[in-house]
Amino acid sequence: MITEVFIENRRLDVSADISSLLTFALDDVKDFSSRQTTFSKTIVLPGTANNNQIFASVFATGLDNDHDNAQPNVGTNFNPTKGAACIIFQDYIQTFKGVLRLIEIDIDNGRVEYQVSVSGDMTVLGATLSTAYLADLDFSAYNLLWNVTNISASWDNAPGSGVYFPMIDYGTYSTSKKHWNFRTFRPALYVKEYIDKIFSASGFRYNCALFNTERFKRLIVPTNTKDLTKLTSGVLSASDTTTFKVIDHVVGMFENDAQFNTRVGAQFPYTETPIDSFTSRRKFTYTGSDTLATTVAIHLEGYYNFAIGASLNAVIEILKNGSIYYTDPSTLNANLGRDIHYTKDYSLPMTFATGDYIEVHYSLQGTLAGGAAGQVFVQNPSLGVKTSSTVQNPLDYNELIDMSFVIPKNILQIDFLVSIVKLFNLYVYEDKYDNRLINIAPFVDFYPGNTVVDWTNKLNRTGVIAIKPMSELTYSLYYFNYASDSDYYNDLYQKRYNQVYGSYTFDSEADFNTDDNKLALIFASTPIIGYQGEDKVYPTIFKLSGTTEDRTDSVIRIMQTRKLYSVSAWQILSVTDDLTTSLGTYSNYGYAGHFDDPGNPDNDLNFGGLFEAFYAITGGTLDRTQFNMYWSAYMDEITDKDSKLLSAKFKLDPIDILNLDFSTFIYIDGVLWRLNKIEDYNATLPSDCTVELLKVINTAYSYPIGAVPESERTIDWETGDDLEYSPGNALLYE
Repeated sequence: MITEVFIENRRLDVSADISSLLTFALDDVKDFSSRQTTFSKTIVLPGTANNNQIFASVFATGLDNDHDNAQPNVGTNFNPTKGAACIIFQDYIQTFKGVLRLIEIDIDNGRVEYQVSVSGDMTVLGATLSTAYLADLDFSAYNLLWNVTNISASWDNAPGSGVYFPMIDYGTYSTSKKHWNFRTFRPALYVKEYIDKIFSASGFRYNCALFNTERFKRLIVPTNTKDLTKLTSGVLSASDTTTFKVIDHVVGMFENDAQFNTRVGAQFPYTETPIDSFTSRRKFTYTGSDTLATTVAIHLEGYYNFAIGASLNAVIEILKNGSIYYTDPSTLNANLGRDIHYTKDYSLPMTFATGDYIEVHYSLQGTLAGGAAGQVFVQNPSLGVKTSSTVQNPLDYNELIDMSFVIPKNILQIDFLVSIVKLFNLYVYEDKYDNRLINIAPFVDFYPGNTVVDWTNKLNRTGVIAIKPMSELTYSLYYFNYASDSDYYNDLYQKRYNQVYGSYTFDSEADFNTDDNKLALIFASTPIIGYQGEDKVYPTIFKLSGTTEDRTDSVIRIMQTRKLYSVSAWQILSVTDDLTTSLGTYSNYGYAGHFDDPGNPDNDLNFGGLFEAFYAITGGTLDRTQFNMYWSAYMDEITDKDSKLLSAKFKLDPIDILNLDFSTFIYIDGVLWRLNKIEDYNATLPSDCTVELLKVINTAYSYPIGAVPESERTIDWETGDDLEYSPGNALLYE
């Protein structure tokens, strides 16, 4: 048999006794959350002149060469830290396609040998995604202004790409739970577009029908920070264009604070507290958690009138926490006539801790002759607070949202993709002919049910045939877990039921294996809350200190979206300092949550049904959970009493490997099996290889699969009554 190994279209020299043992794998039923790819044991290649040239003589310890990722990884461009495209032929039939990795160079008395291994293309994809973060992806095309026009318009956008502003209760943004501060609505990005950009950035493409379904395209990842922020050095900018009388001796206005009616700076809310009918204290109070070292720039101008002969001065003071921080040594003096213009500019270093506040204060000193009037006016004042370096500062209304601050931080792309794989029980495998195409399909769609290949005569019946009941390999309990989080309702649910909200435990009822197995996501699920008298329901992410709601950073979330109609009229508000302004009135809203429709759910992103619902569910179907739709058939296969794992020697030839398709059933002695693994197939010297097969229990599946286990019960949050099962296994509130 002629064996040929090519890397980057260059033919390697191989020894006559080379042994290239390949393992082809799709799944590992002993670790139900794993997905595998093709790989080999170590292959030893001779250090011929041809091979030395292909590997650029990397055994030369003093060698240093430049590498260009855009060029083939071979010859003088060879980089051992990168995979090289590899194809193996047996008698001119392709039996392997993937990448080659250089492991070690051995030199013995001048004889050079290269130790290499080969693996499927998914290895390169995995390596690429293991060092890249979600935050590396570019969503700048979606930068937009934070206003009600963009918020409400997003509810009608075609799902799958773009920006969506869901109603999520982050705490503190509503007192009645009916009308909501615009800060409630923060931009979320679609899961599908995350996946599209991940594959594009890695140089791969994918083929997956599931990702193009309407349900999947509605999946979003909301921002997970307590505030929507921008990176800036200017943390407060305030001004006023009116003419404001700050001192008037006639009416007894002897002191007062300057006013600033235009303000941008969410960390410095502005309050105006009346002292009497003429005087108010007007303060900017720092509410951030980090101490800020800043420069405060103040510009004041205006005019004043004092009677001739008055012994009178007006003094300008900058107050911090009610005490004088700075006094202008140059006063506004009397005896200068009428409408005297003044201009003042100050630049003051000032450090703010949480709760510190600043005022611009005017005070009158001295007396007026004969009771004549004295007045001071302010025009075009401004006040700015800047830090010495850029800091994260909360965004304000109608400011530009930079999507780079929306993407959850420190989330590896590989972890994100693997969690999607686990959530939908996906098989991810290389395309047979295209080394940059990855095929993806859920287990329930992977097997067409009518494609069979007969391997009866390929079984080596003289060797050991091991048939093991799956009860010896499966676990007692299987945990399908969302990540835990410490926000109020997630914490409440976990404390009450000792289970993370949205998770599910599958009991295989095996008597002899007491171990368990866990599937865990990076996503946390989000409880949906409804309040009595309100017809909008929504997810919540806040903490509770007594009765005070606190915004909080959170674990990354995943939700599905829907625009909901015909709710009682409600308003989006601009609550700035002590002013409340309605920005718009609506009878619909942009929902997001684990149910597709909270009022009439048809499917659920949670793995299992709830023990407790935090609002009254009045109808719908609650058995279409992620476990029932995507995992129950698989678990039935590996835990059924008749489920068996067959391991035996098979004589496979290059044609078998060329036509290898894990979705095809294997027929042996009248029984159907699923191909699980081919181990130690010799790509150079044909011989028996070990094949692992799982007995087929069901050949076809449908949605939804199974029903919510009767061991679970759901309680209505308001009444405490059980939510009971209807005869059709749909969970209904009664």
